[in-house]
Amino acid sequence: MFGVLFILVQPNYAETEVPIASPAIPLTPNTAYKVDRTPKLNRQSSCDGQTAQVKFVFNDPKFKDGVFEETYPIQDNWDLFFNTPDTDQELYFQDLTGCNLQPIPASLELLSGYKDKEQATQLSGNAHFVVAKDYYAFPRDGGDPYPLGSLTAIGGTEFPALRGSAIGQLIIKPDSIRAPHWHLKYTETGYCYKGLGQVGIITPGNTIPKGPEEEGFFGESRVEEFFVREGEIFHFPEASQHYLRNVGNEDFECVLFFAEGQALTEDKLLTITLQNIVGGTPLGVLGPILVTDRNPSNTDPTDTPPIYTAERVSKAPAQTYTSVDQGPYPVPVVETCSGTQPDASDPGCPPRSEITGRQRSVFSIYSTLKP
Repeated sequence: MFGVLFILVQPNYAETEVPIASPAIPLTPNTAYKVDRTPKLNRQSSCDGQTAQVKFVFNDPKFKDGVFEETYPIQDNWDLFFNTPDTDQELYFQDLTGCNLQPIPASLELLSGYKDKEQATQLSGNAHFVVAKDYYAFPRDGGDPYPLGSLTAIGGTEFPALRGSAIGQLIIKPDSIRAPHWHLKYTETGYCYKGLGQVGIITPGNTIPKGPEEEGFFGESRVEEFFVREGEIFHFPEASQHYLRNVGNEDFECVLFFAEGQALTEDKLLTITLQNIVGGTPLGVLGPILVTDRNPSNTDPTDTPPIYTAERVSKAPAQTYTSVDQGPYPVPVVETCSGTQPDASDPGCPPRSEITGRQRSVFSIYSTLKP
């Protein structure tokens, strides 16, 4: 009797149909994807209203035990975004609940980064990846160009989630200098994670706040120059002139953070270099200010001609980077996309030859910012 009753009240879940997993789908390395569960017009699924289960398997020696394997529940009306690692190993996606969910190329709104030109070109769907910019010096004797460093920023144009801020990557090679400059509407903070650098700043009075126990600002103008090593932070107040140089034997590398005030343009990190100002100053003003040219009425016949003249100074190229080998004749510096050989006849990132007639997307893979 009890046996019959036991059979009669057998639980319903014993007859529940087990979901059939969809076939595994191969994925492209170094690519962002979206698994779409947001309702769309005229689209229905047998899994509407339910939570779907999807699985990722990424094989690469970089992962612990050589593989990353994870299952994600995706609730109804939610979308899942993910990116694949940069690897030549097997990568695949699988819908475990038979909902016919598939990954489609998309962009990750909260992820950005720097790539070389070849990588970024492959990532046309990932608008927030920009091409890093490298700088090379071309010796006057015709020798091979040598690297000075890399400088790239990502702001609200390339990465809308940043809005009024920007993040830069700075690499300075030994014997190289990030030329003196200032930002009209940005404060700048840097965190250095490699190498040894020296940072200089020229700050007017009433700019730097006093300590927590005192109110107000330091009244005196000041010039500060200090060494920066791994794990240290520096700060440049808005509109203060500053420069950075590598004084060590290895690359000096920092991450730069910019906080924007009222912007004059919506897509520019307003940077003015010292050479921008010097290069546009009339020679009759520049000579007396920099004390370069001799005054003909007070010429001492025993004086030798000046090494630096206002004309020579004004002809020096406006440079983001400079080499300690500069002077008395200028050493040209060429900007190029990371991963691309420098070309003095076609500089820039993108190079000038690619800009002519080219319609650039608002979300360009090339950063428009000059930190």
